[in-house]
Amino acid sequence: MTSLPSVLFVLSLISVLPFTYVHAEDDPSAPGSTETSDDAEQTETPAPVTPMRATPYPASERHQSLIEHMTLFQRAEEVITLIADGNGAADSFYGLFLRERSGNPQGGALILHDLGQHAHWPELVAPLREGLTESGWTTLAIELPSPPVDRLPVRQPQQEVPSSAETEDNDQADAPQSPSEESQEEPSNAPLDDREEQETNEVAGTTEETTGPSVEEQRQMYTGSMTARINSGLSYLASRGQLNNVIIAHGDAAVWAAGIVQTRQRETENANGMVLIMVDAREHPLSPLRLNQILDTLEIPVLDILTADARSTEWQDQQRLGAMKRKHRSGYQQIRLSSASADSVTVLRRIRGWLKTNAAGTELP
Repeated sequence: MTSLPSVLFVLSLISVLPFTYVHAEDDPSAPGSTETSDDAEQTETPAPVTPMRATPYPASERHQSLIEHMTLFQRAEEVITLIADGNGAADSFYGLFLRERSGNPQGGALILHDLGQHAHWPELVAPLREGLTESGWTTLAIELPSPPVDRLPVRQPQQEVPSSAETEDNDQADAPQSPSEESQEEPSNAPLDDREEQETNEVAGTTEETTGPSVEEQRQMYTGSMTARINSGLSYLASRGQLNNVIIAHGDAAVWAAGIVQTRQRETENANGMVLIMVDAREHPLSPLRLNQILDTLEIPVLDILTADARSTEWQDQQRLGAMKRKHRSGYQQIRLSSASADSVTVLRRIRGWLKTNAAGTELP
């Protein structure tokens, strides 16, 4: 028979062992512990993530996707390549060409899309280039250059705040050294003036890399490219026998189209065989002349259509109409279609009817 002291001793061991096991698990310094203090610090301070800068959708990809679209729908024969020489270098761009389908040719129509669009934009541009062919007009819609954009600011490297240990090291380095330590240091072989000149050249080289063309140079390059492309489109129509031409400009392209007509009128003392149609015209900030100043000098028929999508104010439109009336330009006509959008059938019918009255012609062999 087991004695009472033996039973009490066994019970005491059973009651102590669980607490010893629990304390061993809670003790981080125990041999079985898998997490160290270094691992805990790493989890508390994750590595910083560098934010990615968003890349805007470039205009070249927008135009390239259009060419792929035309190829996908088996209309690649409409895509042509044109060459313009506006800034002393050959500028290659595309155009969409369609022959008239009525059997009664009237002439050629050069269609200029608005800012941020392409030569087959579903609003106005595509309906015009396809719909006018049924009325005897051979159409050519060309790719226009994108305006220059402001460069993003150069990121300056952030200066790190030195830690306390680095500060102590710097203080020790700034302390006066003994003559023996100074004699052990190797002197710099380059003179002080040469080193200053080298640092100046490095800073100047960095500035040259980050500095591009000035605002005035960008404006001149854009103006030259725009003018050269419009002239190249007119030359292509002339090479296909289209000498009775109309320029149809949408939005920001209106001022550039009017400038081309003004230049041809001045150089040839007339602009016979050419008319101008503007849809929702507005001023362009990079144009050297205002739209009203150019229209004052034109002696050709001009149709100025304003739709519900116009971005100009009614005051600006009235000012343009008043300026043409003061000059007694009987060939100028402004039509406001407040209830019609730019891609409506009403706009296409208005343009076809006006062309039949003011610009009907025949194709020369």
